[in-house]
Amino acid sequence: LKYKKFVINGQLNFYIIYLGGLDMKKVLIVDNSSYMRMFIRKILEKNGSYNISEAEGKDDSIEKINIEKPDIVLLDLNMSEATMDGIEVLKDIMEINPETNVIIMSAVGHQDVKDKCIALGAKSYIRKPIDTKALLKAMNN
Repeated sequence: LKYKKFVINGQLNFYIIYLGGLDMKKVLIVDNSSYMRMFIRKILEKNGSYNISEAEGKDDSIEKINIEKPDIVLLDLNMSEATMDGIEVLKDIMEINPETNVIIMSAVGHQDVKDKCIALGAKSYIRKPIDTKALLKAMNN
């Protein structure tokens, strides 16, 4: 348990008692696979203190980004079989808030795709299958 005390005009007014930190980073996991979202959530919950939410597609993710304003977005590059729609989501995120730390997750390992994502504003690019150490390193950079 932690607490934060609030003093106004030199007098203690109240305490807020809470679990974890008020400074927990907000993380949005965007992946069309519920299994992958659960897998990543478990890694994060085991290895840190984050406020985690999930989205499964483009529209859902943009809505949550506008409302929740996450600090970090873990973004699947291929949320549909036909297109790399994660690139469109990345562009939208950068228009909404260019300070958002976007970590791209993809099985596509082509250097030109990685370079394009970084040029569009992604802070990191990790390959699937997700390596726990690589994910945690990207989260802490």
